[in-house]
Amino acid sequence: MRIAARGLSLAAPIAILFLLATGAEAADGAASYQYLIGTGFLCDIDPSFCPEVTMAANGDLIVITGEGTLSVHPNSATGSGTFTHKDSGGNVLGSGTWTATQLLSFKDFGAGPGFPEGFTGGHAVIGVHLSPSEGGDGVDGILIVDCNLGTSPPGLEEGVRLALTGINFNEKVSGNNIFIRQ
Repeated sequence: MRIAARGLSLAAPIAILFLLATGAEAADGAASYQYLIGTGFLCDIDPSFCPEVTMAANGDLIVITGEGTLSVHPNSATGSGTFTHKDSGGNVLGSGTWTATQLLSFKDFGAGPGFPEGFTGGHAVIGVHLSPSEGGDGVDGILIVDCNLGTSPPGLEEGVRLALTGINFNEKVSGNNIFIRQ
C-alpha cells in the first residue's frame, strides 16, 4: 500500500498499537519533554543517527525526521517532520510531512550516565497524521519512538516504528532519538 492522498481510519493502527506497545505506560507525574527524531544536534554527533529509517515486511522503507514536545498528565503531543516512502528497490513512492495529533502513552526510562542533565530515554506512542506532498487527505497512524538511555528494557532497540492502515513499518533499521525533560 502506498502512502497516498486518501483518508483512512485510525481504528486499524490503534489495534496494531496494542500489539506493538506492550508495557508502555505514562510517567508517574506531570512532565514535559522535547523529542528529536533523527534530526538536530543528533546529526552533528554522528551523521549515521540521521535520518530514522524503518522497514515493513515487504521491504518498503519510511525515512523520517522530526521534533516536537510531549507532556504527560494530561497527555498531549505537538510536533512535525518529514517522511519519504520508498519501495524495496529504493524508488520513492511518496513523500510529505507528518504532524503529531496526540500522545497515546509515554514511559520515561530516566537519564543515561554521561549525558547532559535532562537527557532521558523513553518509549513514546504518538498519534500522527501524514500529509502527502501530492495533496489530499493523507493518512493517520501511530508513531512509536524508542530511546534506549537510562533503564530501558533489555534488548530495546533505538529507533522508530510506524503503523498505518494496510502497512506496518515495524523493523527499526537506523537512526537515533532523544527525549529532553523540560
